[in-house]
This record gives sequence, structure tokens and C-alpha cells, in this order.
Amino acid sequence: MTIFTRPLALFLLLLMQFNLSANAAGVQSQTSMQQLDDQIDIRILVDVSGSMKQTDPLNLRVPALQVLTQLLPEQAHAGVWEFADSASLVVPHGAIDDQWRELALAAAQNIRSDGQYTDIGGALQAAAFGQQERASRRNLHVILLTDGMVDVAKNEVVNIRARNELLQHITQEYVDAGALVHAIALSHAADEKTLSDIARRTDGLFAVAENANQLLDIFLRALDNSVLTQQAPVAADRQSFVVNSDVQSITVVVAKKGDQGVALQSPDGEVISATEANQQIAWQESSTHDVVTVQEPEQGTWAVTSGAAEVTRVNVQGQLKMDLRVPSTNIYLGQPTFLEVTLNDAQGPLADVELLSQFTLQLSLENEQNQVQWQQQMPMSAPALVVDMPAQQELGLYRLRARLVHADKVQEVERSLRVHPPVEYQITQQKVGQMLQYEVSVTPLFKQLDLDASYVTVTGQRGDATGLQKSIALKVDKWQGSWQETEALSALALRLEGVTLQGEPVTYSVPVAQVNVLTPKQVAQQQQAQSVAVEDLPEAKVIEVQAEQASPTQEAPIEVSEEQPTEAMQALMNEPEAAPEAAPEVAPEVALEVTSAANIQSPVAAVPEVTVEVEPAETQVDNRLALLGILLLVLVVSMIWARIKGPVQNKSKVKPVPNKPA
Repeated sequence: MTIFTRPLALFLLLLMQFNLSANAAGVQSQTSMQQLDDQIDIRILVDVSGSMKQTDPLNLRVPALQVLTQLLPEQAHAGVWEFADSASLVVPHGAIDDQWRELALAAAQNIRSDGQYTDIGGALQAAAFGQQERASRRNLHVILLTDGMVDVAKNEVVNIRARNELLQHITQEYVDAGALVHAIALSHAADEKTLSDIARRTDGLFAVAENANQLLDIFLRALDNSVLTQQAPVAADRQSFVVNSDVQSITVVVAKKGDQGVALQSPDGEVISATEANQQIAWQESSTHDVVTVQEPEQGTWAVTSGAAEVTRVNVQGQLKMDLRVPSTNIYLGQPTFLEVTLNDAQGPLADVELLSQFTLQLSLENEQNQVQWQQQMPMSAPALVVDMPAQQELGLYRLRARLVHADKVQEVERSLRVHPPVEYQITQQKVGQMLQYEVSVTPLFKQLDLDASYVTVTGQRGDATGLQKSIALKVDKWQGSWQETEALSALALRLEGVTLQGEPVTYSVPVAQVNVLTPKQVAQQQQAQSVAVEDLPEAKVIEVQAEQASPTQEAPIEVSEEQPTEAMQALMNEPEAAPEAAPEVAPEVALEVTSAANIQSPVAAVPEVTVEVEPAETQVDNRLALLGILLLVLVVSMIWARIKGPVQNKSKVKPVPNKPA
């Protein structure tokens, strides 16, 4: 017992120490993250491929990028890349100050749309966070804007491989780094599926700007999910806003709406324009928006003097800070969640109970049509409140707003959420002989689904007006099924009847399911894309060795048995070999070419031994293990074959054994 007890006790002691250290590190990390909550490292990636000439003909990326970079906080780090065939750094990554903002304004002016390809994966690799950034304890974010899909070559197989690399490896690197990718699709022509997957896996925001006019709003929503931004509410007419007494500075974004003479009027009636910019007032102009920053603004109602211009937003900085957090930016249909609201002043969490009781918290959730889906009001009874939010039954992008009201003072914070379907599906149709083969695959995204208690059915309509209904079987971790039809189906629908692990029902329907009609060429391209390219394999040197020589890795030649086979064994050897089953298609690790000695004339001769020297790639250690297994297998087969066939009397001439009559 002593032999095992002491190591076990030591192991348990070390495990306890490790857990205590890990918990302490977790507490320290959480505290540090709270202290650095405003500090972020954000990388902005802008597509400049040729297709942008159609999706952004007025080059509205320029003013949108100019406004975005002017709103980044001083203590943040940032950089801007543009990408098409490759990615290039146009605004150096570094701390944000006045000089950095000037560089960003100039770089935005030079944005063009002249690239041939759209290498999204290459752009994310170019802007990837290194070990130093990961250890900085800053919040890591990427804002990715593109109007296309992964397109790196004219060869579609190469594009499929690049997309797989993006989703399987590059995205995982961002997940491992704890970095959020906010993916923005400019128009529905972009690969929304890929962009949504990247954002969902990294817990970033995915949104579609249907046209360039919506681009700035989406940029700002991504910024709100990255930076703790306090805002003053804007009046319903978008012409005025109120500044509280404790506000130290304001940053106002004004949409010109064609008016190039925008001005602001302060509460005392003073009119301020771009020409009055001074140390207290900074005024940055672009073709579509102006960004105005005022230090120590006057308390009261501010307004724009133009009848056309509108106030898009007002960021404020003051003593009071409200934070709004959700467990995840991405939730699923039928999934309830919660939110946390915290209130801080310059000294930390606001602990004055009497002062807290004077605040009222108003919460609301709006869909993409600005329709309120949920709202709640309560007193701010503690510096941190946790509020349950009901599950949403509609897919799409939502705006979550927390508004803090104290007498006539109002301050608010926004976050954006996306509700995803609980499953994703793929339905393909391809011709097999004279029939059409349909295959359905349904993969759960919502991890709280009870798969064994959930069901998937597919219904459709045939050309002869007969109905179709199929129940798709659960296979391990997804639902899969296939069947054949003589003619193409005129309609298909999919429905999930699910139950969560907590017993809550989840229903998801696709009234008109999309069917991917695959041509033989597309099937071949997909299969080829899954295989390993020859140029990706390590080089192999094949050395031919005479059969009688021992392998250099062996200390002595293998002894060959002198035992003669029995009649039963001989009859078994003479039976015709059964046709081998088709082996699954596996990407070869190393291509081996084995040549027998020239003087071996019979198939019953001993198998020559071959030594293969491989120069493996640095990251492909598995190649050597696979090669060692192959060599061991050849060695074992050689020994068994030699034992069955008997001794080889003459290595240069082998007499074949006559077959027995059947």
C-alpha cells in the first residue's frame, strides 16, 4: 500500500495546489479585466476587391471608416488592413492618439476597389493576435467587412480548400486567442453562411448591410459590442439631445443628409461649426458625416441647426459608467438568457444604497424592424443586477438597450444580439444513374438540445402531386437520411420538434428548404478538395534493397522457418482470393514506390525489405508514425508469408508449387 499511497497523496496535493493557483489566477484575471474593460485591441479589415465597385459604388466605406476610427477610445490599440488578393497594413497597429487618427483619415481616402480576389482567410491571418497581444489582457476584437466569398484562385478546388482552412483552422486560432470577430456582409451577395459561422464561433456579431448607406450603423453596432460606450439618448426627431451636468465630454455623430453646412447650437444659443474648431472643440468632416467632440460641454439641450441633418449618436464621458453584459452575443431560438447591469463611479461600484434607490433601470429588446419584443423596468437596488430575459421565437439581429434614469438625467448603453436557428441543415440533390439521390443532414447548433427526444421530419411535393414525408434518423450527433426519386421534387420543407435538456420545447421550421443541386463536376471538386494535395506532402526518398539484405534498422537478418505447410494449409493457400472491399478514400501521408529485385520471378518469393528515409515537415509528426506503422506491417506480413510458403532454397530461382485440382 505504501508504494501506491505516497505517490497518490503527492498527486492529490499537487492537484489541490494547482486548483488553488488556477482559482487565484482566475480571480486576478477577472479583476484585471474589470479594470481594463475600456481597453481593447481592435483590428479593422476592409475588402477592396473589384466587386466592391458594384456593392459600394459611391465608396461609402471611406466616411464609414473615418467615423469609426474617430470614435475609438484613447486607451485602445488599433490597426487597419485592406485586403483583396492579399492583405496590407494601411494604418499601423498601435495606441490611438491624434496622430493615429490623422493616419486613419488619410488611409481611408485611399481606399480603392481594384483587387481580383477576396482572400478572407489571408486577411485574418495577417491581422492575427500574437502571444504578446494575448497576454496583454486587453479585449481582442476584429471588425471584418466584405461583400464576397472566399475567392483566392480561378480553380474552384483551391477556393474550397481555402474556405475549409478558414473555417477549420484560422477561425479556431481566433477562438483559442479569445478574440471576437465581428463579420459584416455588405449586401446579401456575400457568403453569409461563412461569415455567420466565423462570428458565431468566436462570439462576435454578424450583420448584413444591405447597402452601403447602412454600413456606418452596422460599424457602430460592432463598436458598441467591443467598447463600453456611454450614450445620451437622441430625441425622436433626431435633431436634439440633452447633456447632463456631470458629463465631461461629448462626441456627436451627425449625418449630413446632403447639407454641407452643418452646425451645432449649444444650450445658451451659441452656434458652433467646423470653422470654430479649437482646443475645446474638435470637428472632423467627411463626405457623409461629421464627428464633433466638445470638452466640458454646457449642460442642457443641444441641437443641429440644419433641417436636413440628423444626430446619429452622442457618446458621453463622465463620472458615472453603466455596463451591460450578456453571456453570449449569439443565442439560439428558444434559448432563454440573462443580462447583467453594473453601475460604477470613479471609485468603483456604486455602493451608496440611498443614491442607488434614486435610479430607475429601463431595459428593452428591439428586432430589426425596431419593434419592441421585450421590456422591463425596475429600481437599481444594487450596483449589480442580474435580469432574466425570455427566449425569442424569431431569428435575426436584436438591439438590447439599458437606460438609466435619475430625475431628469438619462444615460444608456447598447448591445446587439443575434438569434440563430437551433440547427443547421444541408439538403443535396445529385443524379445517380437514372435516379435523383436526395441527402439530408441536420446538425444541432444549440448544445442544450436533447437529441434523443428531438425529431426531424422532411415533407415535400412530387411532380405527380403526391406528397412526401420522411423521418430523418439520428446518427450519433446529427440527423441524416437519404432516398431516391424518379423526378425532382417541386418543394421541400423541414421541421424540428425539439426538447431542451431542461425539458423546454423548441420548434423550428423551414417552410421552403434550400436544395443544393450538385453536378458531377461539383461532386468531384468537393471530393478533390477534401484530399491532400501532392505538393503538401513531405518528400520521400526510396532506397531499393536486395531481398537477402537486412534492413539497417535491424540488428540481424530474420530467420526463415524450414517447416513445410500441411495439406490443409496448402489447400487454403491455393484458394482464389476474394475481391477486396473498396477501401475508404484516405489522404496518403507518403507515396511509396517499391521495386522488387530483378531476379525474383515468382509471386511466392519473399517480399524484399525496403528502407524509406523521410524528410518530414516540422508540423507533421504523424507522418513518421504512420510510416513506422507501414514498415512494421510489411515486416510482419513478410514473416508470416515466409513461414507459410516454406524455405526459399534458391533466391535467384523459385520453383512454383503446383496447384491441386479443385
